[in-house]
Amino acid sequence: MGVTVTFESGVKFVPASLRLPEDPSVITVPVTFSLLDCLRKLETEHNDQIATLRSKLARKWMKTNAGYRSPDKCLLFGPQWNPLLQPEDGPFIDENFYGSKIGSYKKELKSLGVVVEIGDGCSLLADYLDCHSSSVTITRIYKYLSKFNWEPTKEDPRKIWISNGDNDGEWVNPDDCVLHDKSGFFGLQLHVLEKHYDKELISFFSKLGVKSNPSLDDFLKLWKSWEDADRSLSQSECQTFWEFIVKHWSPRIEKFLSENLSKLPVGSGSNKILVLDKRDVFIADDLYLKDLFEQSSSHPLFVWYPQPSLPSLPRQKLLEIYGKIGVRNLSESVLKNGLSSVNCVGLEQVQPKEIFIRKGLIKLILGFLADPSLQMEARTRHEALKSLVDVGICATLEPITMDYCLSLSSGDVLNVKVSRMMCWDRENAKIFIQKLDKSGGYRCKLEFATYFSEVVAEGILRERDDFVHQLAELIKLGFILEFDEAAVGFLMKTKNLQIFLEDEELLSAAFTS
Repeated sequence: MGVTVTFESGVKFVPASLRLPEDPSVITVPVTFSLLDCLRKLETEHNDQIATLRSKLARKWMKTNAGYRSPDKCLLFGPQWNPLLQPEDGPFIDENFYGSKIGSYKKELKSLGVVVEIGDGCSLLADYLDCHSSSVTITRIYKYLSKFNWEPTKEDPRKIWISNGDNDGEWVNPDDCVLHDKSGFFGLQLHVLEKHYDKELISFFSKLGVKSNPSLDDFLKLWKSWEDADRSLSQSECQTFWEFIVKHWSPRIEKFLSENLSKLPVGSGSNKILVLDKRDVFIADDLYLKDLFEQSSSHPLFVWYPQPSLPSLPRQKLLEIYGKIGVRNLSESVLKNGLSSVNCVGLEQVQPKEIFIRKGLIKLILGFLADPSLQMEARTRHEALKSLVDVGICATLEPITMDYCLSLSSGDVLNVKVSRMMCWDRENAKIFIQKLDKSGGYRCKLEFATYFSEVVAEGILRERDDFVHQLAELIKLGFILEFDEAAVGFLMKTKNLQIFLEDEELLSAAFTS
């Protein structure tokens, strides 16, 4: 009759007639083994219908520890997996359901897409990872993935398990993690993986997109949290932040800090550092003014820097950074309101030459103004000197008081009165001086020379204040030499300064004798 009565003869009819049920749970163990035997027979005979059978078996019908799955989503556990993993760690075929016999079909299962080699299961185990909540299990899988150098694709970012006990924790984004935190200050805003995992695993997490150390964004968030906390900082906290900024300084960071930092550290005279509004913090570029305003202010005014200076945080570099992100120099922020008071009783006229307003001084200033870097025409420099040559000099025994003020963002204004030995009242074309006490010694003489040089330089260079300091230093040196013409001539040569014929004419007209 031609009826097929043996398994071997009937195998060839299975691929075409096979229909798996919608409910895979009705597929019994014997049925499973029969299907695998069919596959084995067809593979032995190289039957061209084997592709049809494989196609029909490529659906969810195999029972695993993760439910029913298609063969290509399953793993076959064997002795080689045992040192690294346990059957419950991933979608391994359920040996408790099928029995140990399932292992004898390793070749057939592999042909269906089941992962049977230990090094090939990374993707499946990684996909199943977030189904776990046991820290021991998750760590075991991480070690397996690390051993076989698995990396996720860019399109498939992976979260990181942060343990909070053996069976408790949370899955977090790699951006919220960091491998190391040497400072110990980022624990509240980042998950530091070296606190949760063994050293051997740390490098593996970099493949999952975890940064090695806190980034600029992380440091900025840390600083903003300190701003919002409204508390003082320790030296270590401040040092850690600014060391990072100095080490990674760039135009991008300059722009970033300028736009995002609203408060900056100020020195408080103790180990604690206050964080104040950037608009009310200054760089103490003038120590004299610094002392004056420190005494009149109820809170610190000047930016913090480490003392002593550190190789990793040079004071000058830090001050330069402060300036670039919007901190003002004290000298540029203080407003001089001019004379506060001069005791007119006992004022006496003084000849200009008595305070060294003489030919040597004028020649020295003309040489400075003629320097090409100032780009000052002869007429302009002569007009500047004429105001000094024509000035009247009044001397008093009493100190001359000047008003200085410093405006703060709150609207408050710090006012200080300063006793000066000299000032120039340009409106009235008068210079007021406190008579020099010659018994005061070198200190008194140097103090007068300092005030003299500053007043003269500021008066001459009203429109070019960026050169005031240089001219003041030159005049101070000339004052010590009493503006002796021979000494001034030598000084000018050493500074590469000279005057021209038109300047000689001005000198001759001003000093006829």
